[in-house]
Amino acid sequence: MRLLFKSFVALLMVFAIGVPILETWETVLLAVLLLALVFSIPRPGPWRLPVAMAAVLMVVGVKAVLPHADIAEAHNAFLVIHDDEALQRGLPPEIFQSWKAQFDALYPPQAVPDADRSPWRLAGAPKTLYTQSSDAIWRRPKYTRQVDSIGFHTLGQFRGGFANEIQYNWWSGELLREQMPFYVMYELTPASIGSSLVWKGQVFWERSTGGFDEIVHPAVAARRIDPDAAGRRVYAAFFPKRDAVLDFAFEPSLTLRLARWIGSALSFLGAVAVLLLTVQPRWPSYTRALAIFSAGYLFMTSFLLVSAGKYLGRSYPPQGGGDDGLVHDAWGRAMAMMAGNGHAVAAFEGTEPVYWFTPGTRYVRMLEKLVFGDTNHLFALIVPCVLIVIFYLMRHFIGTRWAWVVTAIVCVLPVENISYLQYIANAKLGYGEAIGGGLFLLGLVLLLRTQPAWGGTDRNLAWTWVAGAALAASMFIRPNFAFAVVWVAGAHTWASWKRRDVPAILSLAGGLGLALWMPLHNWFYGGEFHLISKSGATISVPLGVGDYFSALADAVRGRFHTTATAVTSKQIGGWLSAYGFVMVPQLTPVARVAHAVKLVALLITLWVAMRWVVGRLKTGSALGVVAVASLCAHLPMLFIFTTNYRYAMLGWDLSIVVLVVWLYQMRSASEVPRFEVSPVQMAS
Repeated sequence: MRLLFKSFVALLMVFAIGVPILETWETVLLAVLLLALVFSIPRPGPWRLPVAMAAVLMVVGVKAVLPHADIAEAHNAFLVIHDDEALQRGLPPEIFQSWKAQFDALYPPQAVPDADRSPWRLAGAPKTLYTQSSDAIWRRPKYTRQVDSIGFHTLGQFRGGFANEIQYNWWSGELLREQMPFYVMYELTPASIGSSLVWKGQVFWERSTGGFDEIVHPAVAARRIDPDAAGRRVYAAFFPKRDAVLDFAFEPSLTLRLARWIGSALSFLGAVAVLLLTVQPRWPSYTRALAIFSAGYLFMTSFLLVSAGKYLGRSYPPQGGGDDGLVHDAWGRAMAMMAGNGHAVAAFEGTEPVYWFTPGTRYVRMLEKLVFGDTNHLFALIVPCVLIVIFYLMRHFIGTRWAWVVTAIVCVLPVENISYLQYIANAKLGYGEAIGGGLFLLGLVLLLRTQPAWGGTDRNLAWTWVAGAALAASMFIRPNFAFAVVWVAGAHTWASWKRRDVPAILSLAGGLGLALWMPLHNWFYGGEFHLISKSGATISVPLGVGDYFSALADAVRGRFHTTATAVTSKQIGGWLSAYGFVMVPQLTPVARVAHAVKLVALLITLWVAMRWVVGRLKTGSALGVVAVASLCAHLPMLFIFTTNYRYAMLGWDLSIVVLVVWLYQMRSASEVPRFEVSPVQMAS
């Protein structure tokens, strides 16, 4: 009930701020309040929740009647391949001809390449005059979206969702994705009278008598929106290949500025009031988590050397062409808009009746677009939380002081595992490893803290359920975690069974049951039975156990050059020799040293696991569980289609955790630390 209570309070906070949550300050406010909610206890009094609900309704109602510019925006990519396409049919002829002439000058028709992977052949032109936007799920638009503010200098700042649509999934050719041409149309409203549009370059401004005035500003300049402009359209096209920095903004009138300030103040006060009315933060644990999150968030947003050109947060630039990140994002956007239109069953199909691609990340993106619109805000909030989980994982084994030291090292480590920067890099590319790995570590930490046999001091059924759900979600996002998830869950179940703690077993099973969505999805939508995905039973796992037995038999006979020995040795060599994350090439010598350390960590992990299995490890039962989990996370690397380091991130991270704890225990004969108050107690 406490978990349900906190979930409902979190929902109230979201609606007090207002969806979609687009501004960075609103997103950070939500993160600060949600952390306080996690590390809190409910305040007594049945009247508190109804009062909080009334406060949210009042905030929403007042913000609804405040003046808004409410400008109708239409936008889309501006790509022209043939005659009589959607843009030509829908745009005013004089405007289309002007823009097409500029487009042809940048990309001459006679210079269109004939290569099979030409963007012109992969993408084509827009199929509709204007595209859809996740911003419009909660605020029905006349065209693409309704906006109260305008201001951008790049395609990413403009947040045009079309840039990540599957049909524009090119990855070669002259037309770079970051330089995709696009157009906007703004239909001005009576509320915008007295405001101004500011731009540099060409704009077509509709006349009251019909037709358009072409207005060119050689430098940034403003034009006031007069009463006659209400209901008129303003068109502009942008060609980032020609103009690397764009200038277009809306300067609101004093009335609109005051209304925006009042609305922002109401959002802040309403969300904070919900928190203070309903829960009491446990300040020591909350301030600690907030400090870690703040450092991680600031580090993430300021470190542009990692995945240059990609950003987390409000900016929404194109994902890499031909890359997993684009597919996850494009499918998630489409699913969110289907759900917003009332087609929830179709949305949860996830665009695949039977999963072929890794299933989970698209649903994370779907949630992101539902709450945060066309932004990367959710990814930006989850990644710093990984540092909090790492802190509590280390704290369980080596105490608070050394956990701070290890977390600080993780935060700044520029190469290999267990680097926070590798989580940032993978998240910026749209991959699921950062979120999946963070969820697995969260589930592991909660199980460690709730299992007395592993040094835990809290028997908390709600958090046991959350641990199971986190492990299931991690496997949903990264199916190669399946062996590690099954091991950790099985070990916890066995430890609980020995204590005859059936409720703990049932709670964990209830959380893990979320993983049943994968076979249920495949059967319900596609009529086929697959535990996770169809590709997982075919091309994704080209090697099997039989290949290794064949290679071993060949080696015993002295035949070292057979097909079996070649493919298995290549697989093992790729797994063990592949470097992990390297921030810049100049750090490769440092990466060599770090790579050697992680190989040592793997050997120590194997040693700890073997000693624990045979019962010779006198202390640190939890460390043995983590060591075996690390080996289980490494296991898929012997069989999967690629040995890219990101697929082994979790395995290497856990191995390094084992190494650090083993070294700590070697220097100290003391037993595993116990705490008077655990993070789970603080959070509950």
